[in-house]
Amino acid sequence: MSSSPPNEQCGSNSDANNNNNNANFSNKKNLIEDQVESLNKLMSEERNQLKREREIFETEKKAFEMNLQKIQEFHSPEPIELNVGGRRFSTTLETLTKHRDSFWGAMFSGFVPLKPSKDGSFFIDRDGTNFHYILNFLRTDELIIPQNKPHLTQALLMEAEFYQISELIVLLGGRRTF
Repeated sequence: MSSSPPNEQCGSNSDANNNNNNANFSNKKNLIEDQVESLNKLMSEERNQLKREREIFETEKKAFEMNLQKIQEFHSPEPIELNVGGRRFSTTLETLTKHRDSFWGAMFSGFVPLKPSKDGSFFIDRDGTNFHYILNFLRTDELIIPQNKPHLTQALLMEAEFYQISELIVLLGGRRTF
């Protein structure tokens, strides 16, 4: 009976185990390397996405800062002078922009480039005869029409529609059309 000595059998089992361990190690190493490569690729994509989002953010931030600067240029304690059809009115930016969705809110939002006249006033090509009613409404949210001027309601409605002051339009019996 020819059998290998016990040490030789152990050696060959040991070699098989070593080969098996080496194969397992190699497989695990390859798996880890694949995962690391996959994670690196994912991180690279995420970095690129963050870079794009930061560029968009920076562009929007610059636009916001420019608009804020424009608004701050007009936001001063000094009164704003209006020339409505040749009649002069003084008021504040706060009063004019109280109704943000109005003509005045848009005009002084900072999105529209404004340049006052040489005398510092802003010219509005409208009949200024009844503008004081509009301005007082902007100041108080109340409209007082003298009883002896019933025709005034229709004239004020036309002006309220031009200036897009929805609360005043409704108060005068009109319908908001913008």
